[in-house]
Amino acid sequence: TPAAITSERDTGVTINRLPTAQSGEQPAPEAQATAESPAITRYGQPFANPDDKPLMSVLLMDVGSDLQGGEVGIAALRSFPYPLSFAVDSTLPDAAERVETYREAGFEVLALVDLPQGAQPSDAETAFAATLDRIGPVVGVLEGTQSGFQGSRALADQVTDILAQSGHGLVTQDKGLNTMPKLARKAGVPADPVFRDFDSKDQTARVIRRFLDQAAFKAGQEGAVIMLGRLRPDTVSALLLWGLQDRASDVALVPISAVLLREE
Repeated sequence: TPAAITSERDTGVTINRLPTAQSGEQPAPEAQATAESPAITRYGQPFANPDDKPLMSVLLMDVGSDLQGGEVGIAALRSFPYPLSFAVDSTLPDAAERVETYREAGFEVLALVDLPQGAQPSDAETAFAATLDRIGPVVGVLEGTQSGFQGSRALADQVTDILAQSGHGLVTQDKGLNTMPKLARKAGVPADPVFRDFDSKDQTARVIRRFLDQAAFKAGQEGAVIMLGRLRPDTVSALLLWGLQDRASDVALVPISAVLLREE
């Protein structure tokens, strides 16, 4: 059953309320999926957009945050007024446990993957096979912010082929003409580039909110955007405040799979 859409504090912002035990709603990310469904469908969260608003997804990278308490703890994240999605660093020793923690709280998760500089297609095959097998039920892969995997056409094509077979989605870093996600979509992989990495230089909350305003405007033009940040207290605080502003009501804030699977 799609989670209910509501407006927080009469701001008009469209959200997908995460199911909670208190509300009596049951998380059912696989309600419309079967064991044969692609991973992005099988592990995705339901959402609704009755007003057909432009889509915006906020994706936060977890590179080892303390999920047990504080502003970025899982309890605080569960009470967030709109959906967030998370990308777990696949090199973390407890990556699989983190994925499961987010999943149990009703969030969508991606695997954050970086390939070494100069990686060959065979390296990608080895790395992705190990990562996707170990990290567990993720809807897709986020290209890392270091060397990534857009270094060569052959490497990008190999990654695309792997994800086409595994059924995962793809989020790439914004690079040049963003050829990789365009070609990936043609190959049947739900893929999009990040519109903006909004806190990579320790931007202030005010700057982050301005970036989010720009993203909402861009979503109105393009139909959907993905914003990338980091799981840290200042970022989470800025996201909370922005959700109360007028611009937030112009978009439907949705899980990452909703953007990747949209009809273009």
